[in-house]
Amino acid sequence: MRFSNSRSGLVLRTQHVRMLLLTCGWCALALTSVWSAEPSNRTAELLVDGKVFPVTGNVRIPASHRTVSFRLGKSAQEDPEGCRRMRFKLVGVDEEWRQIASEMCVLVRFADALGDQVGQRLFPVDGASSGWGGTIENSTFTRRLETVRVPAGAVSVTMAVSSSGPPTAMGVYVVRGMKIRGDELDNKSWGRTGTRPSMAKMVRTKEGEAFCIVDDDPGAHAEWSLTRAAAPRVAPGEVLSVEWSEMHDIGMGNRFDVNYGRLNAGAYTFWSEELDATGRPLATAQAFAIKVPKPFWRSVWFWLGASAAAGMLLWLGGRAIIQWRIRQHLAKMEQERMLEQERLRIARDLHDDLGARLTHISLVSGLAENDPQSASARESFQRISGMARELVAALYQTVWTVNPEHDNLEALVNYLCQLTQNLSEAARIRCRIHSCEVPDQRPVTSEVRHNITLAVKEALHNAVKHAEATEIVVRIEFEDPRLKISITDNGRGFDPQRAPQGNGMKNMQRRMESMGGGVSIQSSSAEGTAVCFEVQIAVPHFSKHSIT
Repeated sequence: MRFSNSRSGLVLRTQHVRMLLLTCGWCALALTSVWSAEPSNRTAELLVDGKVFPVTGNVRIPASHRTVSFRLGKSAQEDPEGCRRMRFKLVGVDEEWRQIASEMCVLVRFADALGDQVGQRLFPVDGASSGWGGTIENSTFTRRLETVRVPAGAVSVTMAVSSSGPPTAMGVYVVRGMKIRGDELDNKSWGRTGTRPSMAKMVRTKEGEAFCIVDDDPGAHAEWSLTRAAAPRVAPGEVLSVEWSEMHDIGMGNRFDVNYGRLNAGAYTFWSEELDATGRPLATAQAFAIKVPKPFWRSVWFWLGASAAAGMLLWLGGRAIIQWRIRQHLAKMEQERMLEQERLRIARDLHDDLGARLTHISLVSGLAENDPQSASARESFQRISGMARELVAALYQTVWTVNPEHDNLEALVNYLCQLTQNLSEAARIRCRIHSCEVPDQRPVTSEVRHNITLAVKEALHNAVKHAEATEIVVRIEFEDPRLKISITDNGRGFDPQRAPQGNGMKNMQRRMESMGGGVSIQSSSAEGTAVCFEVQIAVPHFSKHSIT
């Protein structure tokens, strides 16, 4: 008994579980059918760069897109019964609703005596007329006047109101007050024709009865035509005036694409709505939001990153250039240091070895000169002693020039003062030296020191040997960066224009010109001679004094 009760309870629970699973399955199937049906109900498709783009929730179009377009409506060939007129609006671009216009027309036809058509003139209309108010009752007519020339062979003329423009034209076209030559045509003389005449009917308006065509079939058309029996007679070449009043709202009832090109970054909403033949909405408008992001290169983060990257590149480039210049500077300094060491070694070798030997020769010749000997031998020893002393002086000058410890302006000025004093004392001539204060650490290259020293020495020798002067005045002035040295004597002077230039004067000019300087000579028999040297002492870009 207990076993049967437990078995019946198990059966009941199993049935409940089956019913629950069946209910969940039906709910899932219903939701799936709804979700799968939602896209098919859409009357608009989004195309990006010519390809269908999925529309789910908020649509995000790539910033790199080239064109954005929308495909609206249904195909007249695939679904003629589902074809409707469509209007659309892209909020953010369009200010008002837009439609793709289509055409209907008024026809003027000419026939010959046999009733065959020999000519036709078509007057098309499209879109909405200026007096259209949404419905026939709320709209007003627009008067229209046209002229037509009767073709050759024509004897009669008829008129027609037709929706036979493009096959997909849909809309309403209302016409009244048809006149030829100012004579109004009788409304009773008109008949309905076309592939679907039922779309043509008479309507009552504020101005009276009117011919109306409401074309809601994209594959058919209707016409109101004037019968041949009521056709007015015409003559070939005659110019006819044709008048009528019209109102219309005509669109296209077929699938079409509308292209907006490349959209700027921003948020947009695309609205689409189905309309009936008279342009009235049939259902709730559909909409979907579109967002076009800014291109990455227009974002703030991109420019911040680009600026940071550019700054980093500039910093790295500047750092590399500075390091390269430092390496070049250090290499040049090392080269200068090695050159200075070599010059110092040469100067020491000359002073210690060759200088000592020349001094020894001078001493030996001096001792030999004092020993008893012939006059000719004594004279020879005197010449040897004098030549040795001159050679020692020249050697000491060379050592001074080569020694890098004297590569500064102060050492140069001191040496020139000492040179002037030594030459004057040897010639027993009075000298006056006027020297200004000069920077003690202003670097001067050995080449500049060498050329200035030899040029000044040449000028002093000329004053001592040739001018027969009793006084020499030397002035040294320095106005950064120009160094000016003038040597004036009170000798007999000469005429610089007539006197032949010797090697001494030419050498002075060449030496000064090689340094970018110059030399000027003024001389007269009454005032003596004045030689002025001027040269620029520039600060080298790389020197041992430029880095401490």
